[in-house]
Amino acid sequence: MFRGTLRRFKPLPANKSPPIFQNYPIISTQTTPGADLSPQALQAFEPSERVAKFAAEHKISFPFALRLMPGQKVKDFPLRVSIAPRNVFSMYHLKYLGPFEHPLISKVLYTYEQEKKTKPLWCYVQGFSTADNSNAVVRQTSERVVRAALFRALNAAGYDSFGKSLDGSKKDLRGSIRVAVAEPKAIMKIEFDKLLGYLTKLVANAIPRLDGSSPGPPQRPRKPSTSRG
Repeated sequence: MFRGTLRRFKPLPANKSPPIFQNYPIISTQTTPGADLSPQALQAFEPSERVAKFAAEHKISFPFALRLMPGQKVKDFPLRVSIAPRNVFSMYHLKYLGPFEHPLISKVLYTYEQEKKTKPLWCYVQGFSTADNSNAVVRQTSERVVRAALFRALNAAGYDSFGKSLDGSKKDLRGSIRVAVAEPKAIMKIEFDKLLGYLTKLVANAIPRLDGSSPGPPQRPRKPSTSRG
């Protein structure tokens, strides 16, 4: 989806179950030149009235709805896994969704609408070069490696890459998983089996929050109180 800046779109037939981990995530990462993706910018983002209405109607949230999974070992595995119990827009597509209507907005919203119909779980793997100045080749390769590990972790838990139960014995996963690769160069040095084992544990912890059995996303840790009694 959104490959080549929305030049092609072929929706998956509703009656056809996607194959397992070889699938790419539902929305491929496309960098947006000049976009400010800082937490402050995301919090300040204002959608257009049309987009806000569409998001409410289709129950799609914005990227700031994602919450970091607890128990992550960022020093050993320089990536960050976030989840949300609802589907979320890609942060790279915010430029289409802002207050000034983009020429491609109709096509963007149509594509999200189709994705919503067939894919209960939306997965994003997005690499960044701010920390290690990695080039595009390294960044994109790290995304492919992490994506493969994420999908295999889902398969090991009994789901395909869209969160659908492989044998029909479990509830489908619904919502979003986002993996931000903070240091692509470091990720490329990690053995694949170690990366897979790490993501498998995080996916296992995320499942109760994505299949409806847990009452919500992980909460942000609170700062300890400094007041004296």
